[in-house]
Parts: sequence; C-alpha cells; structure tokens
Amino acid sequence: MRNYVHELFRAARLAMLAITVAVVPALSPSTVFAQDAGTGKITGRIVDGSTGQPIAAAQIQVVGTAFGTQSGVDGRFLLLRVPAGTITLQVRRIGYGAKTITGLMLPANGAIEQDISLKSAELQLAAVTTTANKEKGSVSDALNAQKNATNAVNSITAEQIAKSPDSDAAQAAQRVSGVTVQDGKYLQVRGLGERYTTASLNGARIPSPEPERKVVPLDLFPAGLLQEVTTTKTFTPDQPGDFAGANVNIKTREFPARRQVTYSSSFGGNTSVFGKNLPFAPRAGGELVGFAMSNRRMPAAISGANFLSNIAQSQYNQMALQQRNVWNATPRAGGLNGSFGASTGGNTILGKRVGYVLSGNYGYSEEARLDERYAVGQQGSNNTVLPLTQVRGQTGRSSIQWGGIANLSTMVGKANRLSLNTTMTRSADNEARMDRGFDENLNDSIMRTTLRYVERGVATANLQGEHQLGERNKTAWSLTYGNTTRKEPDRSDVVYSRDASGRFSLLSSLDGARRLYFDLTEDNRTGQFDHTLYVGSVANQNAIKFGGYYRTTERTAQAPIFSFISRATESVRAQTAEVIFGEAQACATCNNINVQPIGQAGSYTADDRTVAAYAMTDWGLGSRVRVITGARFEQARINVLSSTQGGFTAAAKLDNGDILPSLLVNTKITESQNLRFGITRTLARPEYRELAPVTFRDVLGGVSVTGNDKLVRALIDNLDLRWELFPNPGEVLSVGVFAKQFDRPIERLESATSGAYQARFQNAIEARNYGVELEVRKQLGV
Repeated sequence: MRNYVHELFRAARLAMLAITVAVVPALSPSTVFAQDAGTGKITGRIVDGSTGQPIAAAQIQVVGTAFGTQSGVDGRFLLLRVPAGTITLQVRRIGYGAKTITGLMLPANGAIEQDISLKSAELQLAAVTTTANKEKGSVSDALNAQKNATNAVNSITAEQIAKSPDSDAAQAAQRVSGVTVQDGKYLQVRGLGERYTTASLNGARIPSPEPERKVVPLDLFPAGLLQEVTTTKTFTPDQPGDFAGANVNIKTREFPARRQVTYSSSFGGNTSVFGKNLPFAPRAGGELVGFAMSNRRMPAAISGANFLSNIAQSQYNQMALQQRNVWNATPRAGGLNGSFGASTGGNTILGKRVGYVLSGNYGYSEEARLDERYAVGQQGSNNTVLPLTQVRGQTGRSSIQWGGIANLSTMVGKANRLSLNTTMTRSADNEARMDRGFDENLNDSIMRTTLRYVERGVATANLQGEHQLGERNKTAWSLTYGNTTRKEPDRSDVVYSRDASGRFSLLSSLDGARRLYFDLTEDNRTGQFDHTLYVGSVANQNAIKFGGYYRTTERTAQAPIFSFISRATESVRAQTAEVIFGEAQACATCNNINVQPIGQAGSYTADDRTVAAYAMTDWGLGSRVRVITGARFEQARINVLSSTQGGFTAAAKLDNGDILPSLLVNTKITESQNLRFGITRTLARPEYRELAPVTFRDVLGGVSVTGNDKLVRALIDNLDLRWELFPNPGEVLSVGVFAKQFDRPIERLESATSGAYQARFQNAIEARNYGVELEVRKQLGV
C-alpha cells in the first residue's frame, strides 16, 4: 500500500511539474503586458439580445474620455489603459438601439469583463441605460445556447460540470435527457446504439480508437479541459449527416477575460475497493503515465518467426523465454482515487489582443466489479432458452487519464479572427479478470484469468478562421488534423479445466494460453468552409448559408494472436502458467512448449473519403416563426483490405452519394417559450470491419465475427417535436417526442451453436424507433 501511494504521488508531482513548466513562461513579466499605474482594462463581447449571436463592428466608448474601440468578428472587444474608477460604457451599432452601461468599477492595475446585449432598432425605439449588474442577467439569458439554437440541442457548461462530480466528458454528457452511457465511455442516445452517435472536438470529427467500431469513448476527455458539451439531436445541412441519435460536440476551454492561474486537486475512495483484497494486473513499468508499451512488446523470437515453415523446438523455447511471463493477477488492497490539474490563460500578450489558455489534468482511479456474470444461451423448444456457457467472476482495474490543451486566438484587424486549438489526451487501463463456471465448448468446469492493459490516445490540431466581409457576409473555415491510437500489448488469457483426477489443469489445446498484441492507428484530416449571407433588417434578419466539407480517414489495425501450448504432463499443467511456460519447461533439452498463430486474427487497413456540399436558409416569418430548411449532398467512399494470420485476404468497398434534406420550424410562443418541429433525413454507414468478408476473432469479446461486403448504408427519416420553457436564466423545462423510420438498418446477429459463438452483419428490411423526452433543470438557491 505504501508503494502504491508513493507511486501515485510521484506521478502527480511529475504531472504538476510538467504543467508548471508550461504555465510559468506564460506568466513571466516578459510575456504579460503591464498596465500603467492607475489604469486597467475592460474586456467583453457584444451579442444580439434575441439570438445570442456575436455582433461585429459595434462601437464601444468610455463616456467622458477618448477611449474607445470596435468589436471584432467574434463580438469581443478590449480596452487598454482605461483610467481606474467608476466607468460608464456606451455601445452603438447601426441597426441596433444604443445602450449605456453604468456602475462599472475598474480597479487600478486590474481588469473587468462586461458582456453587453443589444436589441434591434425596430424593437428598441429609444436608447437604453442600465446598470452593470442588470446587464449581466440579460446577457446570460441571451447566451443560453439551448434557448436560441436553430435546432434541438442540449448543453452542459463548464459551470455546471464544476458543480458536479463528473470527471470526464462521458459523465457530463449523461446528464442530458435521452442519453445513456455504456461501460462508462460510449454514448447511446434515444435508445440507439453508438453507431448512430458521432463525436466532435471543437467542431471537427474525432477519429475512433476502437477496433470493432467507429465510436469515440468520451472518457478520454477530462472534465477540467471542457468549456461545454453540446448534444445536437436534430440535423441541419451544415452538419455531417451520418447520425440519427445525436452529434456530441466537445468544446475545450476558452481563454478567460483576464489573466488567471488555477489549480485543482481531489481525492476519493470507493467503498467496494479501498482496503479490500482484490485481483489487480501486475505492472510492467510506465502504467502510471500511460506509456508501458516498451516493456510489453512482442518478443523478437515471435515477430521474426516464419510460422509457415518448420520451426525448431529451440525457437519455441526462445519464444516462451522472451515473453513477459506473467499470466495471473496479483491480489492487493485497493487504494484511493485522485486527480490534479492546473491552467492559466489571458487575453493579452505584450499588449496585443491574443487570447491563450494552457491547461493540464492528471487522474488515477481504481474500480472493482465483484460479481460479474456472463452467459450464452441457445433457443430450445417451446420458446425456452438452453444455457450453454455460464461463468461468474470479478475484475480489478486501475486507470490513469491525463490531458492537456494549448489554445491561441487573435484578431487580424477588426474583421478577422484566427484560432489554433490543440488537444492531447491519454488514458490507460490495467485490468485483471478472474472467471469460474461451466463452458459448453469443453463440457466441463473452467477457471479463466485475463490480464489486459490498454492505452488510448487522441491528439488534434485545429486551425479556424472567421472573416466579416462587409455588413452582410461572414465566412468561416476550419482545418483539422487528428490522430488516434489504441494499443493493447501483451494481453493474456489462460484457461484451466478439470482433468481426469478432478483437479484443474491448463488446457492443452489452442485455447489454453493465448497472447494478443493489438495496435491501431487512425489519422483524420478535415476541411470545412461556410459562408453566410444576411438578408433583411436586424429585427427580422434572415440568412442564406452554404459551404463544403472534406474528410479523409486512414486506419491501420493489427491484432496477431498466438497460442502457447503445453505438452507437459498433467501434474505440470496443474501448476501456474508462470511455471508451465517458465525456464524449467523451456530448457535447451525440453520439448514441452509449442507456439502457434491463431488463424482468426490478423490485420486490416481502411481509407474513408467523404465530400459534401450544402445550402440552407434561416428565414423569419414575422417575429415569432423561423423556418430553417435546406439540403446536404454527401459522397462517401470506403475501402477496406483485410488479412488473417492464416494468409487469407479480402477487399471490400462502399460508394454512395446521398441527398439529405432538412426542414425545421421554430415558433417563439412567448419570450420564454419555444415550440420546435423538425423533419430530416440522415444515414448510417457500415463500419470498416463489418464490410470485410473475413472471419475475425473479436479481440474484445472472443466471438468469431464475420463481415459482409454486401452491406449498404441505412437511411433514417427523423421526426421531432419539442416544447421548451425557460423561466429563469439557467432553468429549463422541456417535453419532446420523436420518431425514426430506418430503411435497411445494419444489424449484428449473434448465434450460439454447439462448439462456437458467432456473429455476422446484415441489413434488415426496416426498423422504427420512437420515444418521449423530459428535461427539468431548476436552481435551488442553496
């Protein structure tokens, strides 16, 4: 226990040191602009009071002085060297009513942030004067993304996350109505599987680190790095169309209004873990920072062997001797959980308007599943179920998670904004599972131990630009590169069954002892262009929007599996696997060990190209009704090349072009009530492995999975109706109904037959999904 605590704090100190090294230079006097004595700075943004959208080119003036500036394309403004004291601001913009803000207290050498909302001149006939405190409330209401969105969205903000015990994006997202989280990481929305939910980071698609599916585990993103998690449930043409449940966008932290440094830490314990004697996987070194590959690599004797030729016994012995001879869990007492984080940010560097934020987090946790049960059945006569395999066991897992962001944003003139957002996250799970039960394949009782160590990483770089082109044109573009890795080095499975004497001994078949070396890498490049033309008056402003999208994805996955077979006597095979495959059984004159590749394993490569173009309008019918309609065309080409360890290869491809229409009607019943209606079409494409007509052994579940190169994409027609009430800022009551009609949905069919568990994929004829959603959020005032 003492060593465990020492290692935890050592890793935490290293993480904090790394964060501090990054933070300190950003805070040094050489990089921070110093205000003149007796002056301060004022920052904020100007937004439309009805829509919450930023207002560019607004004039901001400090009353009674010559200090003034203009808001940029993002609505933000910055006033430097303003005399300290009580300040009054006046804001003007053509098409909007003027507003004066009084009672701003600016301290010497300090900074204040003041966001300001404006109403159209048609709705506000005279200039308005208000206090700073009252203005904060009106801006909070205007910036309510859920209230002012064109489509049905749910948002969880950094403030809400900070008030909850959520440690990552997955836990934060599960607070959205209609969202459930599977295995603590995979989102399922409106009862649909993860196939129908997509994930984006700062608006760009995140590549998937999972081998069997294109799903993003959201537990990769620590809560300390998040600004907002937005779940969009209705499709508009400016979004990728391959979702039916939701599109989840994770937005990393924005730079603060004034320079600040924050530190955080937390400790906790799980009563089912702390101090309890549980099975944990032994460490090889590097697990506490998520880099343990070097001590778990495939032995050179195995990677360099030609299994299609005759192999000498001495080579088999070397394979056993070079491997990391660890097969069993190590019982120990569970420990505490902890996390540490630090961040810094500001909006000026050397007196220039450059926003920056640097943030890092590290966390360690342990969990246990004490009574897991797994069963496979077969349909019998008279609608009965015949049990084939039934096992139960327990799992001990230790996990680390760390991540960092470095974001920069600056204005080029008043009409151009450039941003660079970089993110890196890494997680590692070290897991031991012990099962015991009956296996129908063996027709006997078994004991099975599995040791798994999984590293996952995501790194992204996103360059964005916004440009205000005159009064009525706005252009935005984005370029993103993302890299995802998933490594499962040296997974071991060892199975014992009862021998003739009634004792348990290692199986002498291919399933007795296995090692898996899994490695997946995916690269994703995305480019997006959007242009908006505003038409009409400010009070009833309409928009025409069009743009293009390009995404290319390249994935390589390798999953070689090797079986270690013991030819020793039953008395030897009754001992631990470490003894069975140790030096005594792999000596120069020994003939007890054989190593064979398992045919249902191998590798695949995939490339995915998606090109899209869209056009849409956002049109007001009077002051209460808005119609958002348009269509998106998507052309997708997917190519998959698969090969098994047995030497069989197969290619598959998918090539589709689809038009995806969308019609949304939003009615503002009152200032605090909305009624939303939407009818849209989206799609779902097969995953890479589902297309390959090759039988693989599922590296996660042990089932033989066969792909189908005849699969086609599924089309989904979506119908949504939702009523919303926003009684106070931060409060919401909504009731929604939805219905979905699927044409040729992709289904996974599993079957259990004597001696084998199999899965395959095929298109069903049709399917339906419908439901009701209720959301209530109330401030308790405590």
